[in-house]
Amino acid sequence: MGGIRRVVLDVDIPSNISTVELAEKLGRVSGVKAVNITVTDTDVEVLGLIIVIEGDGVDYDGVRRIIEDSGGAIRSVDQVVVGEYILEINPQLIRER
Repeated sequence: MGGIRRVVLDVDIPSNISTVELAEKLGRVSGVKAVNITVTDTDVEVLGLIIVIEGDGVDYDGVRRIIEDSGGAIRSVDQVVVGEYILEINPQLIRER
């Protein structure tokens, strides 16, 4: 089956939002099999997050809605993998650019 297999998002959320609860909500989105949330920046009012979501036919609109309904904003989509399998890229190729 095709569809979104992985999406990596750079997200800002209000600091009063629980990352555990956000991960649980994202884990219930159609097609999602795994969620990883890493805090990359903390401020009094905002947390910077990298959110990695993997699955089979991930409902991106559902993911976006949950983030936005939680008061968050997607700053960028840093990676999207679509297709029959997850295609990995050599990080060295990115650093050489």
